[in-house]
Amino acid sequence: MRAALWACDDILVDLEDRDVTVRFVHFKTHATVTVALRINARALDTSVEELKRRVEALAGDCVSDLASFLDGG
Repeated sequence: MRAALWACDDILVDLEDRDVTVRFVHFKTHATVTVALRINARALDTSVEELKRRVEALAGDCVSDLASFLDGG
């Protein structure tokens, strides 16, 4: 992911269903990319800060993969 162009804007975690939604915003165009994930129950056995850090990194990898695919096409 191009760190200078994208920023994590919002992270929502549904603890009951273990659903996570992460939204990234492009600085120049204000385009948004939303990544939805379902996390393992074991992932909840950590602090909120650690969970947030892990989820943001995982979603960032998804956005990076998407960007690489689009750049190559």
